[in-house]
Amino acid sequence: MKSIALPFSVTLALLAGCAQLKGPLVRASSNESEIRAAEKALQQALESPEPTAWVYHYTEDAIFVSPAGPAVHGRAALLDMARAMHRLSSVVITPLRTETSGSIASVYARGSWVNGAHTSAPTTTNIRAIIVWRKESDGRWRVAQESLHAEPVAK
Repeated sequence: MKSIALPFSVTLALLAGCAQLKGPLVRASSNESEIRAAEKALQQALESPEPTAWVYHYTEDAIFVSPAGPAVHGRAALLDMARAMHRLSSVVITPLRTETSGSIASVYARGSWVNGAHTSAPTTTNIRAIIVWRKESDGRWRVAQESLHAEPVAK
């Protein structure tokens, strides 16, 4: 009986784990509401008429990776990037899964925004992202690492 019980238990545990992956998963923590508030503040800053407002929602040593170019390291480089960007509008960050441990949180998310809404040819960008947040000594959550990639086109 023991020889059947162990494989059955392992199989049941694997199936239970797979069943959890079907829909969005958000692991609750005491920091979750703070992270959601930081996401909302970042969204608002990305839409700000001040082109560099969003940069201060990133750590001094932040790393930003997107398919549009090489990785950007540090707040000074993010400021240069921000000055060269078109103004964004309709920014949405939709968290799908959040994991937290102490002063670090990782968020798997979908996002979208409109580039150049005030130009003659605005475009909408849809992405998936991994965002690593770090709670800093001033008590604020800031983005420490962010990696974006294009949302796959639905077939």
